Order: sequence, then C-alpha cells, then structure tokens
Amino acid sequence: MNKLLVLLLLFMASLAWAGGENSPCARLLPSAELKDWKEVQGSYLYGKGEGLTSIYDGGYQTYTKAGVLEAAQKLYQKGDLYVTVTTHTMKDATAARRFVEYWRNTHRKQKSQPLNLSGIGFRLQADGATTFYWASGRFFVTVMVTRDDRRAADEGLNVLRAVVARASKVK
Repeated sequence: MNKLLVLLLLFMASLAWAGGENSPCARLLPSAELKDWKEVQGSYLYGKGEGLTSIYDGGYQTYTKAGVLEAAQKLYQKGDLYVTVTTHTMKDATAARRFVEYWRNTHRKQKSQPLNLSGIGFRLQADGATTFYWASGRFFVTVMVTRDDRRAADEGLNVLRAVVARASKVK
C-alpha cells in the first residue's frame, strides 16, 4: 500500500512539473537564442497560486493580488555575469501594465530609464544590479543582471529582447 501511495505521489508531482514546463510563462524563458549564455543547471523554478513561494520567498501575496496566475524562472550565466529571468502570466493585459507601474512607483526615488521595446517597461540600475520590468499582453517579465554597469545594461536588454520575441509567439 505504501508503494502505491509513493508511486501515485511521484506521478502527480511529474504532472505538476510537466504542466509548469508547458505553461505560457515558461515558454517565454529564452534558451538557444541567448548567444554565449548558459542556463545554470537546476535553476528552473515554477509556481502557481501559493506555489509562487518557490520563486518568491515571502511576499508572494503582492504578486497574487496584482493578478499573477503563475510564474517561471531561470538563472543564466555568461562569464562573470548572471541574469535571472522571471516570467509571469497575469489575469489580463491591464493587470500586467498596472504591475509595471506598481514597480515604477515603488522605485520612484531611483532614476529609471524607459525601454525602446514594444509593450511597457523600464530599466533600473541600483544597489549592484540592473533590473528590467516589462509587460505586454498578459505577460509581466523581470530580467535582473547581477551588476549595475553599462555591460550589464546591454546584456540584460539583449536577454529581454529574446523574451519579447518569444512573447510575440506565445498566446
């Protein structure tokens, strides 16, 4: 009986994992199109509802209240740079746009730079990191590079462009 229960639990866990891998937000995570970037092995995370705690250790309610339905995340490395890409499926396009504005208002004391991309977004460089906030349609995305210099801004923008290209193909 215990073996059957264990097998059933493993089967259910594999279904949850597969669902996360095929979710709209997970399909936004870039891969081969990121030249010279390598995915950090084992860095993929996925969460839905209260499961967002796998990505946001505390404070996930901010995301669910804003309309986040699910999120996926991967860490990538290129030499001494690391970038974390977190993609979110929102309840609708209005919620996605409002969440970008929420983050802009949260960081209003720091100088943000607009993005020259389709959708809505901005870049912020502070405290040793460069972070991009972007939304289009029902997707909200953050790209965070572990430095706050010009190279980090350029590389982060290239990573975000790969996500934007994928978003135009995912419904």
